[in-house]
Amino acid sequence: MKILVTGGGTTEYIDDVRVLTNISTGALAARIAYKLEDKGHDITYVCAKSSVRPQFTEAKNDDRIKTVTDVASLFTVMKEWVPHHDVVIHAMAVSDFGFKRNGSVKLKSNSPESFIDHMRQNIVVNPKIISHIKEWNPGCVLVGFKFEVGKKLEDLIAIATESFRKNKCDVVIANDKEMMKAAHEHVALAIQDSCVTTLNGKEDISNWLVNYVGSL
Repeated sequence: MKILVTGGGTTEYIDDVRVLTNISTGALAARIAYKLEDKGHDITYVCAKSSVRPQFTEAKNDDRIKTVTDVASLFTVMKEWVPHHDVVIHAMAVSDFGFKRNGSVKLKSNSPESFIDHMRQNIVVNPKIISHIKEWNPGCVLVGFKFEVGKKLEDLIAIATESFRKNKCDVVIANDKEMMKAAHEHVALAIQDSCVTTLNGKEDISNWLVNYVGSL
């Protein structure tokens, strides 16, 4: 199957030297992409320039990996490539907010008030990439990811289930930073309709997804 995997995090420029980004490294997505490629699937990997990249078994990395920076560039790449894939595994951490850019600017470092005022005047809400995937390719299988902090288990399930329904996902992989810290492991929940499966560690998560794709 042709599978598109996204990983890492987007970067939004506040001014010409400062950015808004997140803590996602893309390590889990890279592992998923590598394992799927090892099973013979045709992979396209969309990631940030600084993200961990899969060590594909064949030496043709350049034509499989599409790099993006901000949400606008991610939107353009996804709109082009999603229609050509059977499965989309959207693990990328996408910035909720960006900033209007009207020419080059460097904000003063000694004026918190003007810095905050600039951000307040220029902040914009980014489009939700996941909400467009089934519009671009209604027939694809969509795996979404939901990352939260400090949620109770039942609340995490409820949030992930809402994303499952709203974005027409086939699976949502949900995890919570505090739960992972407590477990000292990358624990997650795989949510399908009324079925919830607990996964323990990146290896377990990636293996579960490989098996899921193999069952399609």
